[in-house]
Amino acid sequence: MKFTVSRTNGRVDVKIKGALDMPHADSLEIEFQKLLMRDFKEAVFNFKSVPFITSSGIGKFLIFYKQASANGRKVRIKGINENLLNLFKIIKLDHLVPMEQ
Repeated sequence: MKFTVSRTNGRVDVKIKGALDMPHADSLEIEFQKLLMRDFKEAVFNFKSVPFITSSGIGKFLIFYKQASANGRKVRIKGINENLLNLFKIIKLDHLVPMEQ
Protein backbone atom coordinates (compact mmCIF):
# COMPACT_ATOMS: atom_id res chain seq x y z
CA MET A 1 0.00 0.00 0.00
CA LYS A 2 1.24 3.46 -0.91
CA PHE A 3 -0.14 6.59 0.76
CA THR A 4 0.62 9.96 -0.91
CA VAL A 5 -0.52 13.29 0.57
CA SER A 6 -0.50 16.74 -1.00
CA ARG A 7 -1.92 19.97 0.44
CA THR A 8 -3.75 22.78 -1.37
CA ASN A 9 -5.61 25.70 0.25
CA GLY A 10 -6.69 23.96 3.45
CA ARG A 11 -7.40 20.67 1.73
CA VAL A 12 -5.33 17.52 1.75
CA ASP A 13 -5.52 15.20 -1.22
CA VAL A 14 -4.71 11.62 -0.33
CA LYS A 15 -3.93 9.04 -3.01
CA ILE A 16 -3.94 5.45 -1.87
CA LYS A 17 -2.51 2.74 -4.06
CA GLY A 18 -3.02 -0.91 -3.18
CA ALA A 19 -5.38 -3.02 -1.13
CA LEU A 20 -6.68 -1.80 2.21
CA ASP A 21 -6.63 -5.13 3.99
CA MET A 22 -5.49 -6.75 7.23
CA PRO A 23 -1.76 -6.89 6.35
CA HIS A 24 -1.83 -3.11 5.74
CA ALA A 25 -4.14 -2.13 8.62
CA ASP A 26 -1.34 -1.03 10.97
CA SER A 27 0.35 1.04 8.25
CA LEU A 28 -2.98 2.59 7.34
CA GLU A 29 -3.64 3.54 10.96
CA ILE A 30 -0.21 5.19 11.23
CA GLU A 31 -0.79 7.16 8.02
CA PHE A 32 -4.21 8.30 9.25
CA GLN A 33 -2.74 9.45 12.57
CA LYS A 34 -0.04 11.43 10.74
CA LEU A 35 -2.74 12.95 8.55
CA LEU A 36 -4.79 14.02 11.58
CA MET A 37 -1.77 15.97 12.87
CA ARG A 38 -1.79 18.12 9.72
CA ASP A 39 -3.70 21.37 9.41
CA PHE A 40 -6.60 20.88 6.98
CA LYS A 41 -10.30 21.59 6.60
CA GLU A 42 -11.08 18.80 4.15
CA ALA A 43 -9.48 15.46 3.28
CA VAL A 44 -10.19 14.12 -0.19
CA PHE A 45 -9.27 10.48 -0.70
CA ASN A 46 -8.60 9.15 -4.18
CA PHE A 47 -9.44 5.44 -4.22
CA LYS A 48 -8.83 5.00 -7.96
CA SER A 49 -5.95 2.60 -7.31
CA VAL A 50 -7.57 0.68 -4.44
CA PRO A 51 -8.66 -2.70 -5.85
CA PHE A 52 -10.40 -3.85 -2.66
CA ILE A 53 -10.92 -3.09 1.00
CA THR A 54 -11.57 -5.47 3.88
CA SER A 55 -13.40 -4.89 7.14
CA SER A 56 -10.12 -3.93 8.84
CA GLY A 57 -9.50 -1.23 6.21
CA ILE A 58 -13.06 0.02 6.52
CA GLY A 59 -12.68 0.12 10.30
CA LYS A 60 -9.48 2.18 10.13
CA PHE A 61 -11.12 4.57 7.67
CA LEU A 62 -14.18 4.97 9.92
CA ILE A 63 -12.00 5.75 12.93
CA PHE A 64 -10.20 8.40 10.87
CA TYR A 65 -13.55 9.81 9.68
CA LYS A 66 -14.89 10.00 13.24
CA GLN A 67 -11.77 11.76 14.55
CA ALA A 68 -11.65 14.20 11.63
CA SER A 69 -15.38 14.99 11.91
CA ALA A 70 -15.10 15.54 15.66
CA ASN A 71 -12.66 18.35 14.86
CA GLY A 72 -14.96 19.95 12.26
CA ARG A 73 -13.12 18.55 9.26
CA LYS A 74 -14.77 17.20 6.14
CA VAL A 75 -13.91 13.90 4.47
CA ARG A 76 -14.87 12.69 1.01
CA ILE A 77 -13.88 9.98 -1.44
CA LYS A 78 -13.38 10.37 -5.17
CA GLY A 79 -12.20 8.08 -7.92
CA ILE A 80 -13.81 5.06 -6.32
CA ASN A 81 -14.28 1.99 -8.50
CA GLU A 82 -17.71 0.50 -8.99
CA ASN A 83 -17.09 -2.55 -6.78
CA LEU A 84 -15.99 -0.45 -3.81
CA LEU A 85 -18.81 2.02 -4.37
CA ASN A 86 -21.33 -0.84 -4.32
CA LEU A 87 -19.79 -2.23 -1.12
CA PHE A 88 -19.89 1.18 0.56
CA LYS A 89 -23.54 1.57 -0.48
CA ILE A 90 -24.40 -1.85 0.97
CA ILE A 91 -22.89 -0.92 4.34
CA LYS A 92 -24.33 2.61 4.04
CA LEU A 93 -20.91 4.29 4.27
CA ASP A 94 -22.03 6.55 1.42
CA HIS A 95 -24.50 8.10 3.89
CA LEU A 96 -21.60 9.32 6.05
CA VAL A 97 -18.94 10.16 3.49
CA PRO A 98 -19.66 11.85 0.15
CA MET A 99 -18.42 9.67 -2.71
CA GLU A 100 -17.97 10.10 -6.42
CA GLN A 101 -16.62 7.91 -9.19
